[in-house]
Amino acid sequence: MSDMDTFDYVFFDQALAQSFADQLTERGIAAQVMAVAETGEESVCEVQVGQALTPEQMDEVEALYDQRFFEDQAALIEGNEVGAQADVSGVQVQLSTGDYTTVAIDPAIMNKLLSVLSIEELQQFLHQVAEDIEHPKSGPVCQRMHEA
Repeated sequence: MSDMDTFDYVFFDQALAQSFADQLTERGIAAQVMAVAETGEESVCEVQVGQALTPEQMDEVEALYDQRFFEDQAALIEGNEVGAQADVSGVQVQLSTGDYTTVAIDPAIMNKLLSVLSIEELQQFLHQVAEDIEHPKSGPVCQRMHEA
């Protein structure tokens, strides 16, 4: 198997990493949880997918990962001591090329977003932002809405 066929998904919670790997296995996708680093109370885990995926499988895996990653981020934020916050937070967004990029978001802002938006709504919002950045549109918003 080449490195091109291996995909790694990072989690900060062992239980969520295992849950993600189990969901993939249930779908017939080989996945293995690997402990990457442990720093005091935190551990970083990777879920390795060691097979080539069809575009449909890749979309499904990415959607599952986004859901689990949001849960992981929320657990980090909620699990901290009063006044403390997570050091990192991010959201994966698919670009028009099919590539994924991770948008870093301040954990306090992420917590506020997740308190009023569902994961799906946040993903839709960020997808629209990425779409409009990649393909700029001109004219008033109301005119563009009528044209769509």
